[in-house]
Amino acid sequence: SDNDKFKDLQAGYLLFVGRLEERKNIIGIIKTFELLKEKHGLPHKLVLAGKPGHGYEEIFRYISDSVYRSDIILPGFVSNEEKCKLFGKADVFMFPTFYEGFGLPILEAQSMGVPVVVSNISSVEEVTEGSAVIVDPNEPDFIAERTNALLKDRLYRDSVIKKGYENVKRFSWEKCAASIANLLTG
Repeated sequence: SDNDKFKDLQAGYLLFVGRLEERKNIIGIIKTFELLKEKHGLPHKLVLAGKPGHGYEEIFRYISDSVYRSDIILPGFVSNEEKCKLFGKADVFMFPTFYEGFGLPILEAQSMGVPVVVSNISSVEEVTEGSAVIVDPNEPDFIAERTNALLKDRLYRDSVIKKGYENVKRFSWEKCAASIANLLTG
């Protein structure tokens, strides 16, 4: 059943949720993940949840060729409930996209206490207002450094999470936490 989709997935992975397409910088996220493994000995897995989109052939080929392909999990499309479960156990939400509209997943992650790594594009900066880790989407080395800091530096991590909680209060929207409460009581 649907409930078993992630039963073998240990808590504490890097997560991306969205369409697996070129403009979402999926290859950049994978390069970042590879650097975290190589340079920082990261034990984590990388979960890329979403439907294939434009440029997926290249993304899939890149994953297939990666030394760390066994640590890259592709669950495909996820329902809202599954998405909220994924947020609930993620260590970092990776969202250094090249292009973004409003960026709702950023708020979903923040509402669940997951620190978010986002790119320095104006639409995202408006949604985050300094509450996320801002990176240049074209620099996997820098993204890896900042992500590693989030994983290793407890104070830094806590401050980003706290700012995220504060940030989501500015918006009125359907929060993940509510769906999780419904799952537990329903």
